[in-house]
Amino acid sequence: MSQNPFASANLGFKFKLLPTKEQVKALDHQMFVSNQAYNICLNLFKKQSEKNQKLEKHGRSYKTAVQYDKVVKRALRLRKISFSTVVTQQARINFQKAVKSTFTAKSVAERVKAIANAKTPKEKKKAYKFGFPNFKSSKNPRQSFVWNNQGIQLLEAENSKFATLRLMKMDLKFRYHRNFPENFKICSIVVSKEGSDYFVSFGIEFQIAVNLGISTKRVENLKSIGLDLNAYSIASSCDVSELFEDVSQKHLINNGAKNRKGLRFQLRRKILERKQSKRVLKALKNKSKLGKNHKKTQEKINKLQKNITNQKSDLYHKISNIITNQFDLIAVEDLKTKNMSKSSKGNELCHGKMVKQKSGLNRAILNASFYQFLAMLEYKSKLNDKIFVKVNPAYTSLECSICGNRDKKNRPKQDKFECTACGFKINPDIQAAQTILKRGLGVFGLGTSLCTSADAKSKSLLISEA
Repeated sequence: MSQNPFASANLGFKFKLLPTKEQVKALDHQMFVSNQAYNICLNLFKKQSEKNQKLEKHGRSYKTAVQYDKVVKRALRLRKISFSTVVTQQARINFQKAVKSTFTAKSVAERVKAIANAKTPKEKKKAYKFGFPNFKSSKNPRQSFVWNNQGIQLLEAENSKFATLRLMKMDLKFRYHRNFPENFKICSIVVSKEGSDYFVSFGIEFQIAVNLGISTKRVENLKSIGLDLNAYSIASSCDVSELFEDVSQKHLINNGAKNRKGLRFQLRRKILERKQSKRVLKALKNKSKLGKNHKKTQEKINKLQKNITNQKSDLYHKISNIITNQFDLIAVEDLKTKNMSKSSKGNELCHGKMVKQKSGLNRAILNASFYQFLAMLEYKSKLNDKIFVKVNPAYTSLECSICGNRDKKNRPKQDKFECTACGFKINPDIQAAQTILKRGLGVFGLGTSLCTSADAKSKSLLISEA
C-alpha cells in the first residue's frame, strides 16, 4: 500500500489593510463589540462560579454555549449596541478556550505552586487568580475581532500589489505582498488594530508534500546545520560567512540585539516611558485627569515599539529564509523561554544571587524572541520540504561534540570551551551548536557529522585521530 506524499498544513498570512474613514469606524465598532461580548461571558462565568462554590458537586450547574450567546445578545440589545452574530460567537469561542486553558493539569499545578509560594495577603489574592482570563479593555492599543469563513470573498484587484476582501458588505483593500499557495482554504480571519494601523490575518489550510524518510541518496547530499540561540547572536555549527553579511568568527550570526537603529528606538522609548510615568504619578497626586499630551506620548511609544518589532521580525524572516533554503536538516534546542527567564530574587529566607545581572539577562532573552524565530524556522522548513528537529537542550554547552565528554570543567570561563578529555578548543556557543547538530542527526540514526564546512570536518578528524 503506497503512502500519501501529501498532508494538510496550516499557515497564517498577515496583510496591511487600507480602510477608508467609514470602514475604520465600522471595524473599530466590531472590535468594541468583540470585547463587550467577551467581558459579558467572563462576568457571567464568574457569577456562576461563585454560586457553584456554595453548592455541592451534584447540585452545580454550568452555562452552555447557546445560553452564553443568548445572554450576550440580550445584553448588547439592552445597551442599544448593534452587532454581528459571527463576531459575538467568535468572542464566546475565544472566552471558552481561555477558560478551558485555566483548568488544564499544567495551569492548575502552576496555580497551586503560586498559592504555596505566596507570603502576603496581596500575593495570595493574586495567586488565586493566576492563569484565569482577564477582562478586555478597549483602551488597549492592540484590538482585534475574529471572523469565520462565512460570508467572505476575495476579489482580485487590477494592481497585483493589492487585493480586496469583501467582509460585512465592505470591500476592504489590503497590500498583497505574499501569494497564497495553490488549493488553499480559508479557515479563519482576524482583523486587528496595532496603534493606528489595521491588519487582516488569514488562517488557511492547504496540501503540502511531506518527507517520508531520509533515503541513502539524500544522506550523501544532506546539508545540515545546528543552531544555538543566544541573547545577542545565533551560533551555527558550520561556516555561514558566505551566506550572511554580519557574521563574527564565521559562525555567529547577528540577531539584531546590538543594532544601532534598534538601540536608538529602545532608548527613545525608555525616555518617553519615564515621562509617562511622571505624568501618571502627578495626576494621582493631584487627583486630576490625564490630558491630551499623555495620549500623544503614548502614541509615540506605540509607534516606536512597532518599529522595534518590525525590525526584529524582518531580520528573523531574512535569516530563516536563508537557512531553510540552504540546508536540508535544521537542528535546534527545544527551549522553554519561561524557565530561562525566571527571576533570581528568591524568597524571604533564601535571597537570590546576582539579581540585577539576572534581570538584565532576562530582558535580553525576552527581547531575542526565541519562540518567534523557531516558529519561523519550523513552518518554513515544512513549506520547503526540509527536516526540522528539536533536541534536548540539557548540557549542550558542557558536552564535547567530538568525544562526547560531559564535564563542568570543560567550560572554565563563560567565553571559553576546552574539553578535558580530548583537548578540543572552540567558542562555547559554536560548540553548543555542533552538539545540537550531533543530537539532531542522532534522532535519525546518523552518527557522523554532516556539516557543510570542510574546515570543521578536517579539525574534527585531526582531533579524533590524536
